[in-house]
Amino acid sequence: MKAAEKLKEAVEERLGRGPSGEWNNYDFERLSEEILSVTSVSLSVSTLKRFFGKVKYGSSPSLTTLNALSEFAGFADWRHFESSTVKSDYKETPPDKKPSILIPMKARQLRGYLYSGISLLLIVLVFFYWKSMPSYDSADFSFSSKTVLTRGLPNSVIFDYEASRIKDSDSAFISQSWDIRRKFAIDKNARHHSSIYYYPGYFRAKLMAGEQVLKEHDIQITSDGWLGVVTAPWGERPLYFSKAEITTAGSIEVSEDLLLRYKVSLHPDLPEIRLFNQDNLKGFYTDNFEFETEVKSGFSAGKAACQRMEILLQAKNDILILPLSRPECVGDLFLAAFGVGVGSQEEDLSGFGSELNEWVKIKVTCLDRQIRFFVNDKLAYQTRITNPVTEIVGVQYRFEGPGGVRNTRLISGEKVWAAH
Repeated sequence: MKAAEKLKEAVEERLGRGPSGEWNNYDFERLSEEILSVTSVSLSVSTLKRFFGKVKYGSSPSLTTLNALSEFAGFADWRHFESSTVKSDYKETPPDKKPSILIPMKARQLRGYLYSGISLLLIVLVFFYWKSMPSYDSADFSFSSKTVLTRGLPNSVIFDYEASRIKDSDSAFISQSWDIRRKFAIDKNARHHSSIYYYPGYFRAKLMAGEQVLKEHDIQITSDGWLGVVTAPWGERPLYFSKAEITTAGSIEVSEDLLLRYKVSLHPDLPEIRLFNQDNLKGFYTDNFEFETEVKSGFSAGKAACQRMEILLQAKNDILILPLSRPECVGDLFLAAFGVGVGSQEEDLSGFGSELNEWVKIKVTCLDRQIRFFVNDKLAYQTRITNPVTEIVGVQYRFEGPGGVRNTRLISGEKVWAAH
Protein backbone atom coordinates (compact mmCIF):
# COMPACT_ATOMS: atom_id res chain seq x y z
CA MET A 1 0.00 0.00 0.00
CA LYS A 2 1.33 3.43 -0.93
CA ALA A 3 2.41 5.78 1.86
CA ALA A 4 -0.24 8.34 0.86
CA GLU A 5 -3.00 5.75 1.30
CA LYS A 6 -1.64 4.85 4.71
CA LEU A 7 -1.55 8.53 5.61
CA LYS A 8 -5.25 8.76 4.75
CA GLU A 9 -5.93 5.85 7.12
CA ALA A 10 -3.83 7.45 9.87
CA VAL A 11 -5.74 10.73 9.54
CA GLU A 12 -9.08 8.90 9.52
CA GLU A 13 -8.10 7.09 12.71
CA ARG A 14 -6.91 10.29 14.39
CA LEU A 15 -10.08 12.20 13.51
CA GLY A 16 -12.33 9.33 14.59
CA ARG A 17 -15.22 10.00 12.21
CA GLY A 18 -15.17 6.73 10.26
CA PRO A 19 -13.95 6.08 6.68
CA SER A 20 -13.36 9.21 4.62
CA GLY A 21 -15.47 7.80 1.82
CA GLU A 22 -18.51 8.41 4.04
CA TRP A 23 -17.52 11.96 5.10
CA ASN A 24 -19.69 14.96 4.22
CA ASN A 25 -18.68 18.61 4.01
CA TYR A 26 -19.05 19.09 7.76
CA ASP A 27 -16.57 16.26 8.43
CA PHE A 28 -13.98 17.96 6.24
CA GLU A 29 -14.62 21.28 8.01
CA ARG A 30 -14.00 19.54 11.34
CA LEU A 31 -10.79 17.99 10.00
CA SER A 32 -9.58 21.41 8.82
CA GLU A 33 -10.24 22.86 12.29
CA GLU A 34 -8.52 19.96 14.04
CA ILE A 35 -5.43 20.23 11.81
CA LEU A 36 -5.24 23.97 12.51
CA SER A 37 -5.52 23.33 16.24
CA VAL A 38 -2.77 20.68 16.25
CA THR A 39 -0.34 22.07 13.67
CA SER A 40 -1.22 25.81 13.36
CA VAL A 41 -1.44 25.18 9.61
CA SER A 42 -4.69 25.91 7.78
CA LEU A 43 -5.64 23.40 5.07
CA SER A 44 -8.79 24.37 3.20
CA VAL A 45 -11.75 22.01 2.81
CA SER A 46 -11.14 21.86 -0.95
CA THR A 47 -7.49 20.86 -0.39
CA LEU A 48 -8.55 18.08 1.97
CA LYS A 49 -11.22 16.86 -0.41
CA ARG A 50 -8.66 16.63 -3.20
CA PHE A 51 -6.30 14.62 -0.99
CA PHE A 52 -9.03 12.16 0.03
CA GLY A 53 -10.27 11.76 -3.55
CA LYS A 54 -13.60 13.55 -3.13
CA VAL A 55 -12.64 16.00 -5.87
CA LYS A 56 -10.81 15.06 -9.06
CA TYR A 57 -7.40 16.72 -9.29
CA GLY A 58 -4.57 15.89 -11.66
CA SER A 59 -1.61 16.98 -9.54
CA SER A 60 -0.06 15.29 -6.52
CA PRO A 61 -0.54 16.80 -3.03
CA SER A 62 1.98 19.50 -2.15
CA LEU A 63 4.68 18.79 0.41
CA THR A 64 3.08 21.42 2.66
CA THR A 65 -0.19 19.48 2.67
CA LEU A 66 1.57 16.17 3.31
CA ASN A 67 3.64 17.66 6.13
CA ALA A 68 0.57 19.09 7.88
CA LEU A 69 -1.40 15.83 7.57
CA SER A 70 1.60 13.81 8.79
CA GLU A 71 2.04 16.09 11.79
CA PHE A 72 -1.67 15.76 12.56
CA ALA A 73 -1.27 11.97 12.41
CA GLY A 74 1.49 12.15 15.03
CA PHE A 75 4.67 12.30 12.95
CA ALA A 76 7.31 15.01 12.59
CA ASP A 77 6.63 15.50 8.87
CA TRP A 78 5.88 13.64 5.64
CA ARG A 79 9.37 12.14 5.29
CA HIS A 80 9.17 10.80 8.82
CA PHE A 81 5.79 9.22 8.08
CA GLU A 82 6.98 7.84 4.74
CA SER A 83 10.11 6.29 6.22
CA SER A 84 8.10 4.79 9.08
CA THR A 85 5.72 3.28 6.54
CA VAL A 86 8.58 1.75 4.54
CA LYS A 87 10.05 0.21 7.68
CA SER A 88 6.74 -1.29 8.73
CA ASP A 89 6.25 -2.84 5.27
CA TYR A 90 9.78 -4.23 5.09
CA LYS A 91 10.14 -7.94 5.82
CA GLU A 92 13.65 -9.12 6.41
CA THR A 93 14.77 -12.31 4.63
CA PRO A 94 16.84 -14.51 6.91
CA PRO A 95 20.45 -14.65 5.62
CA ASP A 96 22.22 -17.88 4.87
CA LYS A 97 23.91 -19.17 7.95
CA LYS A 98 27.65 -18.82 7.87
CA PRO A 99 30.19 -19.90 10.40
CA SER A 100 30.57 -17.15 12.99
CA ILE A 101 34.00 -15.66 13.55
CA LEU A 102 34.89 -15.05 17.16
CA ILE A 103 36.41 -11.62 17.80
CA PRO A 104 38.17 -10.98 21.10
CA MET A 105 36.22 -8.75 23.50
CA LYS A 106 38.90 -6.03 23.60
CA ALA A 107 39.02 -5.81 19.81
CA ARG A 108 35.24 -5.53 19.62
CA GLN A 109 35.27 -2.69 22.15
CA LEU A 110 37.96 -0.81 20.22
CA ARG A 111 36.03 -1.21 17.01
CA GLY A 112 32.88 0.11 18.71
CA TYR A 113 34.73 3.19 19.97
CA LEU A 114 36.13 3.79 16.50
CA TYR A 115 32.72 3.60 14.81
CA SER A 116 31.20 5.89 17.48
CA GLY A 117 33.96 8.44 16.97
CA ILE A 118 33.55 8.42 13.20
CA SER A 119 29.77 8.78 13.50
CA LEU A 120 30.10 11.72 15.88
CA LEU A 121 32.58 13.42 13.56
CA LEU A 122 30.24 13.00 10.60
CA ILE A 123 27.34 14.48 12.58
CA VAL A 124 29.44 17.51 13.52
CA LEU A 125 30.59 18.00 9.92
CA VAL A 126 27.03 17.75 8.58
CA PHE A 127 25.83 20.25 11.21
CA PHE A 128 28.46 22.84 10.33
CA TYR A 129 27.87 22.31 6.61
CA TRP A 130 24.15 22.86 7.13
CA LYS A 131 24.79 26.00 9.19
CA SER A 132 27.14 27.36 6.53
CA MET A 133 24.61 26.98 3.72
CA PRO A 134 23.24 30.34 2.55
CA SER A 135 19.67 31.24 3.50
CA TYR A 136 17.06 32.15 0.91
CA ASP A 137 17.60 35.32 -1.10
CA SER A 138 14.42 37.40 -0.94
CA ALA A 139 15.18 38.72 -4.44
CA ASP A 140 14.26 35.25 -5.77
CA PHE A 141 10.67 35.66 -4.58
CA SER A 142 7.74 38.01 -5.15
CA PHE A 143 4.69 38.66 -2.97
CA SER A 144 1.85 41.15 -3.43
CA SER A 145 -1.89 41.38 -2.81
CA LYS A 146 -5.10 43.22 -3.65
CA THR A 147 -8.42 43.50 -1.81
CA VAL A 148 -11.70 42.73 -3.54
CA LEU A 149 -13.49 45.62 -1.75
CA THR A 150 -12.07 49.07 -1.14
CA ARG A 151 -13.81 49.12 2.25
CA GLY A 152 -16.26 47.07 4.31
CA LEU A 153 -16.36 43.55 5.76
CA PRO A 154 -15.93 40.70 5.11
CA ASN A 155 -13.26 41.32 2.50
CA SER A 156 -11.28 38.90 0.37
CA VAL A 157 -7.59 39.39 -0.36
CA ILE A 158 -5.96 37.87 -3.44
CA PHE A 159 -2.27 37.10 -2.87
CA ASP A 160 0.03 36.87 -5.91
CA TYR A 161 3.36 35.17 -5.33
CA GLU A 162 6.37 33.50 -6.91
CA ALA A 163 7.81 30.86 -4.57
CA SER A 164 9.02 28.08 -6.85
CA ARG A 165 12.57 28.28 -5.44
CA ILE A 166 11.49 27.09 -2.01
CA LYS A 167 13.32 23.83 -1.37
CA ASP A 168 11.39 20.57 -1.44
CA SER A 169 12.45 20.03 2.18
CA ASP A 170 10.62 23.21 3.29
CA SER A 171 6.89 23.88 3.46
CA ALA A 172 5.44 27.01 1.88
CA PHE A 173 3.04 29.26 3.79
CA ILE A 174 1.27 32.59 3.73
CA SER A 175 0.61 34.23 7.09
CA GLN A 176 -2.21 36.76 7.00
CA SER A 177 -0.93 38.87 9.89
CA TRP A 178 1.75 39.31 12.56
CA ASP A 179 0.61 36.05 14.20
CA ILE A 180 2.60 33.53 12.14
CA ARG A 181 0.93 30.66 14.01
CA ARG A 182 -2.14 31.42 11.89
CA LYS A 183 -0.74 30.52 8.50
CA PHE A 184 -2.09 28.91 5.35
CA ALA A 185 -0.32 26.15 3.49
CA ILE A 186 0.22 26.99 -0.18
CA ASP A 187 1.55 25.22 -3.27
CA LYS A 188 4.98 26.74 -3.97
CA ASN A 189 4.50 26.17 -7.71
CA ALA A 190 1.15 27.97 -7.84
CA ARG A 191 0.82 31.73 -8.29
CA HIS A 192 -2.27 32.82 -6.34
CA HIS A 193 -3.95 32.27 -2.99
CA SER A 194 -7.15 33.86 -1.65
CA SER A 195 -8.05 34.54 1.99
CA ILE A 196 -10.99 36.16 3.74
CA TYR A 197 -10.48 38.84 6.39
CA TYR A 198 -13.43 39.02 8.75
CA TYR A 199 -12.26 41.96 10.87
CA PRO A 200 -10.86 45.42 10.09
CA GLY A 201 -7.23 46.10 10.95
CA TYR A 202 -3.73 46.79 9.78
CA PHE A 203 -1.94 43.54 9.00
CA ARG A 204 1.52 42.48 7.87
CA ALA A 205 1.18 39.49 5.54
CA LYS A 206 4.17 37.18 5.08
CA LEU A 207 5.38 34.68 2.49
CA MET A 208 7.28 31.96 4.38
CA ALA A 209 9.46 28.91 3.80
CA GLY A 210 9.23 26.85 6.95
CA GLU A 211 9.82 29.40 9.72
CA GLN A 212 11.74 31.85 7.51
CA VAL A 213 10.01 34.99 6.26
CA LEU A 214 10.85 35.54 2.58
CA LYS A 215 8.70 38.55 1.76
CA GLU A 216 6.19 40.69 3.65
CA HIS A 217 3.93 43.66 3.04
CA ASP A 218 1.17 45.58 4.79
CA ILE A 219 -2.57 45.22 4.24
CA GLN A 220 -5.23 47.53 5.65
CA ILE A 221 -8.85 46.35 5.86
CA THR A 222 -11.12 49.33 6.48
CA SER A 223 -14.59 49.26 8.04
CA ASP A 224 -16.54 51.88 6.02
CA GLY A 225 -17.42 53.87 9.14
CA TRP A 226 -18.71 52.23 12.32
CA LEU A 227 -19.02 48.44 12.34
CA GLY A 228 -20.47 46.28 15.13
CA VAL A 229 -19.47 42.63 15.46
CA VAL A 230 -20.02 39.62 17.70
CA THR A 231 -16.71 37.76 17.40
CA ALA A 232 -16.33 34.10 16.45
CA PRO A 233 -13.48 31.57 16.77
CA TRP A 234 -10.59 32.15 14.37
CA GLY A 235 -11.51 31.29 10.79
CA GLU A 236 -15.28 31.34 11.43
CA ARG A 237 -17.71 34.03 10.33
CA PRO A 238 -18.63 36.62 12.98
CA LEU A 239 -22.07 38.18 13.37
CA TYR A 240 -22.18 41.63 11.76
CA PHE A 241 -24.57 44.43 12.67
CA SER A 242 -25.49 47.08 10.12
CA LYS A 243 -24.64 50.70 10.79
CA ALA A 244 -28.36 51.45 11.14
CA GLU A 245 -28.75 48.78 13.83
CA ILE A 246 -26.01 50.21 16.06
CA THR A 247 -26.60 53.94 15.48
CA THR A 248 -28.73 55.65 18.12
CA ALA A 249 -29.28 59.31 19.00
CA GLY A 250 -25.72 60.58 19.45
CA SER A 251 -24.02 57.23 20.10
CA ILE A 252 -22.97 53.87 18.63
CA GLU A 253 -24.27 50.93 20.70
CA VAL A 254 -24.74 47.17 20.63
CA SER A 255 -27.60 46.91 23.07
CA GLU A 256 -28.98 43.98 25.03
CA ASP A 257 -32.18 44.18 22.95
CA LEU A 258 -30.18 43.97 19.70
CA LEU A 259 -28.32 40.88 20.92
CA LEU A 260 -31.54 39.18 22.00
CA ARG A 261 -33.08 40.00 18.61
CA TYR A 262 -30.30 37.88 17.04
CA LYS A 263 -30.67 35.23 19.77
CA VAL A 264 -27.20 35.97 21.17
CA SER A 265 -27.31 34.74 24.77
CA LEU A 266 -25.69 36.65 27.63
CA HIS A 267 -25.63 33.64 29.95
CA PRO A 268 -23.70 31.72 31.07
CA ASP A 269 -20.88 33.06 28.86
CA LEU A 270 -20.69 36.62 27.59
CA PRO A 271 -20.36 37.33 23.87
CA GLU A 272 -17.35 39.44 22.90
CA ILE A 273 -18.62 42.59 21.20
CA ARG A 274 -16.37 44.78 19.07
CA LEU A 275 -17.01 48.22 17.62
CA PHE A 276 -14.60 49.27 14.84
CA ASN A 277 -13.92 52.45 12.94
CA GLN A 278 -10.92 51.80 10.69
CA ASP A 279 -10.09 54.32 7.99
CA ASN A 280 -7.30 55.56 5.74
CA LEU A 281 -6.28 58.24 8.24
CA LYS A 282 -3.34 60.48 7.43
CA GLY A 283 -1.25 62.76 9.61
CA PHE A 284 -2.01 61.35 13.08
CA TYR A 285 1.24 60.05 14.59
CA THR A 286 1.82 58.04 17.76
CA ASP A 287 4.24 60.55 19.35
CA ASN A 288 1.96 63.64 19.17
CA PHE A 289 -1.83 63.36 19.35
CA GLU A 290 -4.96 63.73 21.50
CA PHE A 291 -7.72 61.16 21.63
CA GLU A 292 -11.13 61.65 23.24
CA THR A 293 -14.08 59.32 23.62
CA GLU A 294 -16.88 58.29 25.98
CA VAL A 295 -17.89 54.72 26.77
CA LYS A 296 -20.36 52.76 28.86
CA SER A 297 -21.31 49.14 29.47
CA GLY A 298 -24.74 49.20 31.04
CA PHE A 299 -24.76 45.43 31.67
CA SER A 300 -23.41 43.88 34.87
CA ALA A 301 -25.38 40.67 35.38
CA GLY A 302 -23.88 37.17 35.59
CA LYS A 303 -20.27 37.00 34.40
CA ALA A 304 -20.32 40.70 33.48
CA ALA A 305 -19.91 41.77 37.13
CA CYS A 306 -16.54 43.43 36.37
CA GLN A 307 -17.80 45.10 33.15
CA ARG A 308 -14.35 44.84 31.58
CA MET A 309 -13.74 46.65 28.32
CA GLU A 310 -10.80 47.81 26.21
CA ILE A 311 -10.25 50.81 23.96
CA LEU A 312 -7.70 50.32 21.19
CA LEU A 313 -5.91 52.80 18.98
CA GLN A 314 -4.72 50.90 15.91
CA ALA A 315 -1.52 52.21 14.37
CA LYS A 316 0.48 50.83 11.46
CA ASN A 317 1.97 47.67 13.00
CA ASP A 318 1.52 49.00 16.54
CA ILE A 319 -1.24 49.21 19.12
CA LEU A 320 -2.50 51.05 22.19
CA ILE A 321 -4.83 49.15 24.54
CA LEU A 322 -6.53 51.08 27.34
CA PRO A 323 -8.37 48.83 29.86
CA LEU A 324 -11.40 49.73 31.97
CA SER A 325 -13.39 47.89 34.63
CA ARG A 326 -15.40 48.48 37.75
CA PRO A 327 -13.23 49.72 40.66
CA GLU A 328 -13.35 46.37 42.49
CA CYS A 329 -11.85 44.57 39.46
CA VAL A 330 -8.76 46.72 38.73
CA GLY A 331 -6.47 43.99 40.11
CA ASP A 332 -6.50 42.24 36.72
CA LEU A 333 -5.84 44.89 34.07
CA PHE A 334 -3.18 45.31 31.39
CA LEU A 335 -2.23 48.54 29.60
CA ALA A 336 -0.28 48.63 26.32
CA ALA A 337 0.98 51.86 24.77
CA PHE A 338 3.08 51.67 21.59
CA GLY A 339 5.88 49.54 22.99
CA VAL A 340 5.14 49.86 26.71
CA GLY A 341 3.17 47.16 28.52
CA VAL A 342 2.25 47.19 32.23
CA GLY A 343 -0.06 45.04 34.34
CA SER A 344 -1.85 45.80 37.57
CA GLN A 345 0.34 43.24 39.33
CA GLU A 346 3.37 45.54 39.03
CA GLU A 347 1.83 49.01 38.54
CA ASP A 348 -1.04 50.96 40.12
CA LEU A 349 -3.78 50.91 37.49
CA SER A 350 -6.61 51.68 39.90
CA GLY A 351 -7.31 54.90 37.99
CA PHE A 352 -8.84 52.79 35.22
CA GLY A 353 -11.65 51.64 37.50
CA SER A 354 -14.96 53.44 37.04
CA GLU A 355 -18.75 53.15 37.27
CA LEU A 356 -19.43 51.88 33.77
CA ASN A 357 -23.22 51.89 33.88
CA GLU A 358 -22.85 55.62 33.18
CA TRP A 359 -20.93 57.35 30.41
CA VAL A 360 -17.20 57.49 31.22
CA LYS A 361 -15.04 60.20 29.66
CA ILE A 362 -11.64 59.05 28.35
CA LYS A 363 -8.81 61.24 27.15
CA VAL A 364 -5.32 60.26 25.98
CA THR A 365 -2.66 62.88 25.25
CA CYS A 366 0.80 62.29 23.84
CA LEU A 367 3.36 65.08 23.43
CA ASP A 368 6.90 64.27 22.32
CA ARG A 369 6.37 60.60 23.29
CA GLN A 370 5.16 61.44 26.83
CA ILE A 371 1.72 59.82 27.03
CA ARG A 372 -0.99 60.44 29.68
CA PHE A 373 -4.28 58.68 30.29
CA PHE A 374 -7.26 60.46 31.87
CA VAL A 375 -10.48 58.85 33.14
CA ASN A 376 -13.27 61.32 33.90
CA ASP A 377 -10.70 64.15 33.80
CA LYS A 378 -8.45 62.48 36.41
CA LEU A 379 -4.92 61.34 35.52
CA ALA A 380 -4.93 57.52 35.64
CA TYR A 381 -1.41 56.76 34.36
CA GLN A 382 1.49 58.22 32.43
CA THR A 383 4.58 56.81 30.74
CA ARG A 384 6.83 57.29 27.73
CA ILE A 385 6.29 55.35 24.50
CA THR A 386 9.29 53.45 23.13
CA ASN A 387 8.38 52.08 19.69
CA PRO A 388 9.26 53.87 16.43
CA VAL A 389 6.77 56.57 15.48
CA THR A 390 4.03 55.48 13.07
CA GLU A 391 0.59 56.62 11.89
CA ILE A 392 -2.68 55.93 13.73
CA VAL A 393 -5.28 54.45 11.38
CA GLY A 394 -8.33 53.51 13.46
CA VAL A 395 -10.09 52.79 16.74
CA GLN A 396 -11.62 49.66 18.22
CA TYR A 397 -13.70 48.97 21.35
CA ARG A 398 -14.05 45.58 23.02
CA PHE A 399 -16.89 44.79 25.41
CA GLU A 400 -17.95 41.72 27.36
CA GLY A 401 -21.62 41.92 26.45
CA PRO A 402 -23.51 45.11 25.49
CA GLY A 403 -21.67 48.42 25.21
CA GLY A 404 -21.63 51.79 23.55
CA VAL A 405 -19.40 54.73 22.53
CA ARG A 406 -19.89 58.37 21.64
CA ASN A 407 -17.97 61.59 20.97
CA THR A 408 -14.88 59.89 19.53
CA ARG A 409 -12.26 62.29 18.18
CA LEU A 410 -8.59 62.17 17.21
CA ILE A 411 -6.65 65.45 17.16
CA SER A 412 -3.22 66.44 15.90
CA GLY A 413 -2.54 70.19 15.77
CA GLU A 414 -5.23 71.69 13.53
CA LYS A 415 -6.18 68.28 12.14
CA VAL A 416 -9.31 66.65 13.64
CA TRP A 417 -10.92 63.30 12.82
CA ALA A 418 -14.39 62.71 14.27
CA ALA A 419 -15.53 59.08 13.99
CA HIS A 420 -18.87 58.78 12.24
